[in-house]
Amino acid sequence: MADHYFSDHPDSRSDIREISYGLGSISMRFLTDHGVFSISRVDHGTDLVLKTVLKDRLTAPESVLDMGCGYGPIGLTLAKAWPTCSVTMLDVNSRAMELAEKNRVLNGLPEEIRIVRQEELAASRFEMVVTNPPVRAGKTTVYSLFALAQQHMAAQGALYVVLRKNQGAPSAAKELIRLFGNCEIINRQSGYHILKSRKAE
Repeated sequence: MADHYFSDHPDSRSDIREISYGLGSISMRFLTDHGVFSISRVDHGTDLVLKTVLKDRLTAPESVLDMGCGYGPIGLTLAKAWPTCSVTMLDVNSRAMELAEKNRVLNGLPEEIRIVRQEELAASRFEMVVTNPPVRAGKTTVYSLFALAQQHMAAQGALYVVLRKNQGAPSAAKELIRLFGNCEIINRQSGYHILKSRKAE
């Protein structure tokens, strides 16, 4: 059976390649590999959630959690856009986490950026959480990430989620309403929805 990118330790043969990504004046380079999500390019969902977050939030938050970071396109791009922001990146995939650290160095970003597993979050609280969740891992896994986000968000913090409509965005919105009491669709494009929920307290 083939590796899944949400596997802890992918067994697929390593074949590291480099891709580039641009967002406005921001230019990024990323090393990718087999066993991680979207190895040939930064996928449209990630691109859309980055553009949406940067448009929705005009000033840098104090702290951001990139949940399910993969090789790092969301967290590292936000770190480049918001140099004063404290960025933490979370994953379970050891290969993805190693790539994310290499990509931090490749893009000249500070070593204060944390790349962690769930247990290392401890009592951390974040003003913003952003995720392109691992939908192929199943609804239970995706919804557990929503609950984890809620647990680690600061009061008045915001969660941004990108999902395809045909991969469960409407039902995910209902789950976010259950958890947070609110959810709005703040962008739609090419079948993708960007969902936003705020933590009241």
